[in-house]
Amino acid sequence: MKYLELLHSPILTPQTATLTLKASSNNVPVLIQGEQGTGRELIAKLIHHLGDWKDYRFHKINCRILTEETFRAQLSRLFKELHDGASPVTLYLREVGCLGSENQQKLVELIEEGFFQDGEEKKFFKNTRIISSSSEDLREKVSQGRFLEDLYYRLSPLLIQVPPLRERAHQIAEIAQYVLTEYCDKMRIRRVTFSNNVLALLQSYWWPGNLRELEHVIIRSAIFSEGDRLTEKDLFFETDIEKSSFVSFVKKAETMPLSFEKKSFISKQESHFSSLFFMELVHRIKNPLVSIKTFTQLLREKFHDQEFREYFYRIVTEDIEKIDSLLNGLLNYVKINTPMEKANTVHFILEDVLKKYEAKLEDKKIRVFKKFEKDLPETVLHEEQLRYILNSILQYALPSIPPQGSIGFLTKSLRVPKRIGEEQKPA
Repeated sequence: MKYLELLHSPILTPQTATLTLKASSNNVPVLIQGEQGTGRELIAKLIHHLGDWKDYRFHKINCRILTEETFRAQLSRLFKELHDGASPVTLYLREVGCLGSENQQKLVELIEEGFFQDGEEKKFFKNTRIISSSSEDLREKVSQGRFLEDLYYRLSPLLIQVPPLRERAHQIAEIAQYVLTEYCDKMRIRRVTFSNNVLALLQSYWWPGNLRELEHVIIRSAIFSEGDRLTEKDLFFETDIEKSSFVSFVKKAETMPLSFEKKSFISKQESHFSSLFFMELVHRIKNPLVSIKTFTQLLREKFHDQEFREYFYRIVTEDIEKIDSLLNGLLNYVKINTPMEKANTVHFILEDVLKKYEAKLEDKKIRVFKKFEKDLPETVLHEEQLRYILNSILQYALPSIPPQGSIGFLTKSLRVPKRIGEEQKPA
């Protein structure tokens, strides 16, 4: 592999290349953070092979699949292979955030003291360079108590943050051409060029799989292309790469709607999270539309091809369902998380929810007592939110009520203590 050429290729941003070269000139621990498919392992190998340790071993450990026992076993085996830890080694810890708490402590000892505890024996690694990577934000995991703060700071004297491909849209054409040229030479693929429409499609795509997905799409398209120039009909994106629930999408966007009380104040952090949320939302809708547009442009040309028609209808149906599911999820999410000030409907909703459980209540002969306050004041709530709460209460309460038992519901307004300069209001 031509490491120096890769360092100055469009695969890496200039900032990433500068930090990679800086890291290769010393043995300081390096933490590489970025989404999956952004080239974190490639950067780790560049750091190793461009430095003084290029003739020594580069050993990768995938922390995602390790248990407490297998991590210790891997280090023990490596210790023996390195002549009892005497030979230099670059230890690359992939997805280091997946390590359990016990292994995190062992890693602290290895970095700080140069040994790891194997039972009652201390095994010393005399020359070890630690490079780690994570697709998760380790600082966030530290704040959540799921990653040792001490370990985070020991792993990241030099931090390389790799941007996702969607933030490099202006470089897509250059990257795509570089990838195509490299693989044409390496895999003996016929040389082709990109049409302007293809480049526009590549630049408008969201690339959830980042560089890895771009390489896959380009190589496959080049192999199956019919001419010397890639056109829209040669491009086929993965149809299931973004199949995920709306909840995981919201979690990934790391944002929540502003609470009712905070509408008048938006912090910089909340504004940043909201930007991430809406940017990803737009692209989650845009990607299926790009797919539909691509196939629609080919429909007139290949309409009489039955296989293509079936493929077209399947892809378009999936994409439309994907957009519909996403918008329904967004609508429900906004409804249940956005309080609304409206006239009281508590009693009506409670009665309506109880009707759903009439059969179960009758089967166990459970009596229902209700004491509702008349003229309940207006409340700040949402019907779906209240239904969810009442359904949850009944769902978990009924199994614990014995036959011929009872359950009661009481509604009552409370007085909220007034603040200075405000009138006292019922709650």
